[in-house]
Amino acid sequence: MVIKDGVVHSAAFAQGNEPDFDTWLSQQLQFNEPHLDDDGFCERVMADLPPVPAKRAERRATRYQYAAVVAASAIVCWQFPLEQVLAAMAEQSISLYSLVGLGVLSSMAAMTGGILAARR
Repeated sequence: MVIKDGVVHSAAFAQGNEPDFDTWLSQQLQFNEPHLDDDGFCERVMADLPPVPAKRAERRATRYQYAAVVAASAIVCWQFPLEQVLAAMAEQSISLYSLVGLGVLSSMAAMTGGILAARR
């Protein structure tokens, strides 16, 4: 092993017997192998692939995702025990505005995260 310019080389390199990497690579890439005929298999597979979805279909899917997030949020809000929460807040004299604001902000963050995750 020989270290030259901070690179470890084999003993053959030190003696000058090792070929240049570019030369070796070009020799390896130029070897000839017989072509394997696939009887048009690749062309048939490419023809059978579904077409690329149009932008219109993507927009429609995005609208459905937004609608699903809004519907899920509405169901959660509908099932939320608001009366019990308000009664508990009144008993503990917690600021109603701060809790409602915190709830709205967390709901918006969750919906935004869901929409962004659905778009990716």
